[in-house]
Amino acid sequence: MLFLAVSLGFAAENLREHLSDEAKVHAYMRGMVEDLEIDSLRLANNIQRLKGDLANADTVTRMYIASLSTGRFPQGIADKGRFSGNSVDVVFNDRTASQLKGTGAIRLIKSPIARDMLQYWNNQARLGEIHDRFEALRLEHRKVGWRAFNWYAGVYAAAQPDDPTYRNHHPPEVADPTIVREFINVTSPMFNLATVQYLKALEEELELGIQLRRSIREAYD
Repeated sequence: MLFLAVSLGFAAENLREHLSDEAKVHAYMRGMVEDLEIDSLRLANNIQRLKGDLANADTVTRMYIASLSTGRFPQGIADKGRFSGNSVDVVFNDRTASQLKGTGAIRLIKSPIARDMLQYWNNQARLGEIHDRFEALRLEHRKVGWRAFNWYAGVYAAAQPDDPTYRNHHPPEVADPTIVREFINVTSPMFNLATVQYLKALEEELELGIQLRRSIREAYD
């Protein structure tokens, strides 16, 4: 009887611990789904932003090539240049990830889901490295662009459309024609990095996040 009582006590304690672990896992998984929803929205927005950069970088390069045969820069080259280097900064929501890593609770997650979560987090480190390389090129792109074009003039015109002083004495789009080639030379590697690596990595992370969110809901709802 004593042995049976002790055994039942251990069994009850194990059951309580198991139920407590299950409750924790479900709470973590609800938080993870919420974090993934926020991440997916941010990723989708920045993918569209990067695609806009790529489209404008392609257009401004074509405009420059056209100018070589005509001897003049096409209208709108400054704006296309300015919008070919918008920042692309994805900030991931690591609220639940930090809790899972800090408490070691990831060991309680079902194996395929835990594996995909680790891959999702590891991919973020790779994205960070690509972003840093892209950002270094983008900052150089802005630096050269401000010397090649009158970007501020376009901003001022949009903000003050009825200003007669600007309307009568506005500067040309291209501030220094000799620097436009340098600008294109800076834009090209930024365009190539974004096309070959950055866009692909962002889209892969978005797809993995969507699949992970679906798997969590199917397993823990």
